[in-house]
Amino acid sequence: MNPAIAFTDVTNDAGLNYSDGAALRGNVAAGDYDGDGWTDVYMVRRQMGPSRPNPLFHNRGDGTFEEVANSPGMLGTGATFADIDGDGRLDLYISGISGSSPQLYRNVGGGSFMDVTAKAGFAIDYEADENRSAAFGDYDRDGYLDLFMTHWGSPISPGRTIENLWHNNGDMTFSGVTNHASLQGLTSVVLGRPESSWMYTPNFADINNDGWPDLLVAADFATSRVYLNNHDGTFTDATNQVISDENGMGAAVGDYDNDGNLDWFVSSIWDPVDEPELPYLGVTGNRLYRGHGDGTFDDVTDAAGVREGWWGWGSCFADFNNDGNLDIFHVNGQLHYVPLFVTDPSRLFISNGDGTFTERSHELGMDDHGPGLGVVCFDYDGDGDIDILVANDSQSARLYRNDGGNQNAFLDVKLSGRAPNTEAIGARVYATSGGQTQMRELRAGSNFASQDPVVAHFGLSDATVVDSVRVVWPDQTSTTMTNVTARQHLVIVQP
Repeated sequence: MNPAIAFTDVTNDAGLNYSDGAALRGNVAAGDYDGDGWTDVYMVRRQMGPSRPNPLFHNRGDGTFEEVANSPGMLGTGATFADIDGDGRLDLYISGISGSSPQLYRNVGGGSFMDVTAKAGFAIDYEADENRSAAFGDYDRDGYLDLFMTHWGSPISPGRTIENLWHNNGDMTFSGVTNHASLQGLTSVVLGRPESSWMYTPNFADINNDGWPDLLVAADFATSRVYLNNHDGTFTDATNQVISDENGMGAAVGDYDNDGNLDWFVSSIWDPVDEPELPYLGVTGNRLYRGHGDGTFDDVTDAAGVREGWWGWGSCFADFNNDGNLDIFHVNGQLHYVPLFVTDPSRLFISNGDGTFTERSHELGMDDHGPGLGVVCFDYDGDGDIDILVANDSQSARLYRNDGGNQNAFLDVKLSGRAPNTEAIGARVYATSGGQTQMRELRAGSNFASQDPVVAHFGLSDATVVDSVRVVWPDQTSTTMTNVTARQHLVIVQP
């Protein structure tokens, strides 16, 4: 069944039309910080107004949000929710800016956070550093979520290492282990500049199906990287000629073709008129890398029809029409360089169910021309279809409600994992219905300086019952449920 879906701008009605939007940076994290079952959103400011913190919006559960007074954090370039200490509450990481260290806030319950930045040990003093995005994942499978942070434009002085991978020591402290993990190739010399890091968007993802999280890093100036986990605390650089994006910015990870293997979408720059101002950037557009399940990819960008995306940033895979096939959405925007891209449109690629996509943003009401950087794809109102929150640079965010997607059935699965990995980051959920099996891998990763909530959403078309739901937990044990009723929000507890 192909329902008639449309997106409606409900920013004002939802209470997200931020009055001081010019001070926002275009980055947003989504997660249920107070444990009431509804996804809240946290935004990062570009400028600090008089007595105005970064806005934290509590989801009231009735389709509206309220700004929380005294929310945590200072200026930054991105934010991520994750349960770092295993107490069942989502803590908050904020990327640093202009050489400042990242910030870490421990959720102490009751809607309050404690600044534990000094204890965390993020010693970062790189000149003019832009600490962009973050992803959490348990790369060594000790139960605690480790951190990979990206940097952009960070020059490397002799004898200095830019730390990207931070090991969670289990006591709210982290140790930089980039060199120990053999993560080479994270810096490059480009455009005659000093050796620097040009990374934007990281994600932990098990791309070779061995039960260990690998690393995918979308990066600028043809420096995107693929790293395979060696199971001993180290990684092997598995980047090859197939990884050809020229200006990797945003990223989405998901199984778009339902073959059980993770695929990787990277947003980049597509210039329809080949502006002379951009001769060195590379303007051949987005990339879609189809995973083989062994750590290698095919570039299927043109066959899938997703190359032409303008100046892309935050990206997500989501089944917007609940037909059982993942679609792709990404925001666009560029305020500072080329007039052509100031009002370029967001892109909504709807799956045709055969490995190809059709761009339908204008047709379906996602006609957003703001300077979008971050994006959250989530069911904010709990009605069974995926809505879109666009985080604009120097403007208020825009919330677009999905109307019609829930004409098709759905199943939402949220996992309650054993401490310390209480959200079961890295687990896989398989839903089988009507002869088709869909797979979702749970991640606390980045769309670009933005984050979706940790929920596995499945579109089920006209199914009323899911034949089986199988969870493969991060420790590789499994739980299976059969004859699961559709159209519900299901919580599965790890035995």
